[in-house]
Amino acid sequence: MIISNLLNDDTAKYIVDYIRSEKDRIDTNEKLFDIYENSIGDLLDERLLNDLGNETFNQAKYRKFPVNIIKHVIDKLSKIYQQEPRREVVGGNAADEKILAYFEDILNIDHNLNINNETGNLFLNSLLQIGNDNGYPFIRTIPNHKFLVINNSEIDPTSDDIVVLFMSPEKDALGTLVDIYWVYSDEQFAVYDGTGKVRFDLMSMLGQDGTNNVGAKPFMYYNASSNLVMPKVQSDTLDIALLIPLLLTDVNYIAKFCAYSILYGIDVDDKNMKMSPNVFWNFKSDDESDKKPEIGSIKPEGDIEKLINSAMSQLSIWLNSKGLKSSGVGDADVRNVASGIAKLIDEADVSDIRKFQASMYRQYEQRFWDLLLKKIYPFWRDQGLVENIGDFSIGARVSVNFKEQTPMQDRSSQVASLKLEHESGFTTKRRVLMELNPQMTENEIDIMLKEIDDEETVTVAVIDRGVNVQE
Repeated sequence: MIISNLLNDDTAKYIVDYIRSEKDRIDTNEKLFDIYENSIGDLLDERLLNDLGNETFNQAKYRKFPVNIIKHVIDKLSKIYQQEPRREVVGGNAADEKILAYFEDILNIDHNLNINNETGNLFLNSLLQIGNDNGYPFIRTIPNHKFLVINNSEIDPTSDDIVVLFMSPEKDALGTLVDIYWVYSDEQFAVYDGTGKVRFDLMSMLGQDGTNNVGAKPFMYYNASSNLVMPKVQSDTLDIALLIPLLLTDVNYIAKFCAYSILYGIDVDDKNMKMSPNVFWNFKSDDESDKKPEIGSIKPEGDIEKLINSAMSQLSIWLNSKGLKSSGVGDADVRNVASGIAKLIDEADVSDIRKFQASMYRQYEQRFWDLLLKKIYPFWRDQGLVENIGDFSIGARVSVNFKEQTPMQDRSSQVASLKLEHESGFTTKRRVLMELNPQMTENEIDIMLKEIDDEETVTVAVIDRGVNVQE
């Protein structure tokens, strides 16, 4: 169905039915979002219960291993905005540069686009809202279980023609909660409820008549798919996010029973026997036999190292399937499993992925600045919703350049290489620190540089005093 008018009930019913058809996507995205926000415990409990059943779950739940590998992977992938890309106005003037600098500052652009980049890496798509709160422009990334994008083109199956936001439910006349949706196209804005009705009453309360006067949706949509307007649901990411903690919970569960021997008795009167430490099995022999009472022990066995390395191997295979080139698993045991997982992710080569991201976000940002500076900001200014800081030149555009994404290098080799460059006079100490700590801001680098210089000054002074004492 090609949608031509958002303001009729037939369109509302069609879009609400579409929302219902995407329930699996919305549910999976909400679970991934919870994990991304470091809330994995309840989801892990649910998987454990379904996998083990009530009795075993009650034994295992206090030994679960809630490691959040997805958060670590996303942090590893999302670095392009942590090195502050360079933006400049092409074909403009000094006034245009001031307008750009104003919005870079007030929007906290690198921080908020880094969040958008993290979301894009987790779901392969993300939605950035451009808004105004009492005269203060803002941008924020909408959680992926709170929106859908609809393609309305007969030519391009990836064009994001309609955006649907899931708002807080409203109570109807009977006090029943009803879902509410805000729906945007470049020309119109509508409010629907969960019954498939256009809610003109709610639109009136918002001061909206259904016309989008900006002439563009107040959103920027990032999509890593070349074929679909919304990428396939990332169910494999959810599965691996829970599988690795499940496998490591198995290790803890087995370790619990392997830690103690099981005592057993045959034809033993255990009426006054005290359990030591916690398990005793009582057997009875054949009534017709003449066997004497017997007590013995059984030592349970479980190959914990093999289970750990199985989990590590599966994680490594999944990382490679996502383009994170892992150098190898290595051996892990109960003492270093957490650090082993961290090392496996940290040492994965993601240079190709980051180059792809830089290319995608270069185009994404340039479209963002065109939308903001040539459509949304002029509308805000004309409506008195934002400070008038001048006109952005019609023929000007914002160019964005990310720092070169270099291949991963072993830390010790990188330090040795940079040390040689510095000692040879080919670079500065500040640039060395920036290269070794790409996640740090320039201000943090300056603080570290001062600390190092102060420490070197103190060391030289101590040595000098020592020489004087010797003399």
